Amino acid sequence: MKILVVGGTGLIGSHLKNQLLKQGVTVNLLSRKKSKEYNIFLWDIKNNYIDLNAFKEVSGIINLTGANIANGKWTSKRKRILYDSRILSTRFLFETVKKNSILIDFFISSSAVGYYGTKKSSLIFKEDDRCGIDFLAKLCFDWEKEALRFNELNIRTVLIRTGIVLTKFQGALEKIKLPIKFGILPLIGTGKQSFPWIHIDDLIAIISNSINNKKYIGPYNAVAPIAYTSYLELNTKIAELLDKRVIRVKVPTILLNFAFGKLSDTLTNGNQIAADKLIAIGFNFKYKKLDSALSNLLVKN
Repeated sequence: MKILVVGGTGLIGSHLKNQLLKQGVTVNLLSRKKSKEYNIFLWDIKNNYIDLNAFKEVSGIINLTGANIANGKWTSKRKRILYDSRILSTRFLFETVKKNSILIDFFISSSAVGYYGTKKSSLIFKEDDRCGIDFLAKLCFDWEKEALRFNELNIRTVLIRTGIVLTKFQGALEKIKLPIKFGILPLIGTGKQSFPWIHIDDLIAIISNSINNKKYIGPYNAVAPIAYTSYLELNTKIAELLDKRVIRVKVPTILLNFAFGKLSDTLTNGNQIAADKLIAIGFNFKYKKLDSALSNLLVKN
């Protein structure tokens, strides 16, 4: 099998590529930079260019493209970059497949639990719940809308609404544990806000399963199947596993707003997300609980 991975050099994409190669899958990548490697193909959204050789004999496309949400303050310019890097790239992929009558079996597209919005709710959100009304919710809604156009071509389409991905290196966990290493636990908001997370191994397994299992259709919440993990609980457990005594330091809201703009809403608010749909389809999480996930990522073997 050959698969085209878009965004294959990012945090999730690099893990996915390595896993697919281990499974004997041939992986093609799209890149904005020229490369001499045989399986990396050039594309340029601004100039409406894509090397069609990237699609040759591929069974499907996995779309992970998009600028990092957490990098930088959400200025108007940054919001446009976040939006265009997702919506325009997905639209370009669809138009390319349609225009050139490219035959693929599936289109798997990344999304996020930000689909449900950051406004505090007592709901435990499921896939059929309505999207939120803030910027991140609209971003995810429009992103998914573009991806779902592949249904028009009778291509099985899967949407992976990912929680905060925990990895050993890079990513959110590395940023969270940094002040803890120095004995400081930054208390953002009340600390009680929900922190919907998923271990990288489980996320990669979900994407891998959706390649071959044709029962995977539509949106899936890719989060650990536990009722509730708070931001404070996460930080406390990290400090415990790192064997660090910490002091809690309240981070003023005004400072968060200054540093992150509206991005601060995603830090101080968080909703509970259900993974029931994945469980119902037969997915078995390897890391169901926070203790086991953090132990795997933080404790040296």
